[in-house]
Amino acid sequence: MTKEQIQDYTLRITHANRSELIVIVYDLAINYLDLAIKAYDEGQHEIFSANSRYANKCIGDLLEALDFNYEPAYPLMRIYVFISKQISLAPIKRDKKLLEDSIRMLRKLRKSFEDIAMQDDSEPLMSNTQDVYAGLTYGRGSLNENVNTVQNRGFTV
Repeated sequence: MTKEQIQDYTLRITHANRSELIVIVYDLAINYLDLAIKAYDEGQHEIFSANSRYANKCIGDLLEALDFNYEPAYPLMRIYVFISKQISLAPIKRDKKLLEDSIRMLRKLRKSFEDIAMQDDSEPLMSNTQDVYAGLTYGRGSLNENVNTVQNRGFTV
C-alpha cells in the first residue's frame, strides 16, 4: 500500500463512526486482495502471500465486530469464515481465483454496509482529532492540505 493510501485510510478512520469503520475495513480487505492478485500476476509470490494475510486480518476484524445480539450476525459469521478459508487457501494452492471470488463477495457485503453507514448519523468514535482542510491555493491545479491544530489535544492533568 502506498504512503498516500495509508494517509487516506488514517484520515477516514479518525473521522468515522462505527458503521463507517466497518466500510473502511471492507475497503482495506478489498485493497489488500487487489494487491495480492497484482503480485500474483507479476510472479511475486511472497507479496501475494503477505497481502493475502493482511486481507485475512481484516476479515478477522470483521468477525470480531459482529454483535451476536442481532440475527444477521450468524449468517455473516458463516460468510466471513468461508471467505477467510478461501483467502487462506489461495497462497497454498497459488490460485488467484479464490481471491477474486472473495473480492466479489466482499464488494456485495460492502455495498450493504455502505447503505447502512449513510443512514447512521452517530458521532465519530475518535474525538479530539485534527481537522484537515483541503483546497486549491497558490497556483493552478495544485492542492495543498492544511492541518488545523487544536491546542488542547490529548490528555490534560
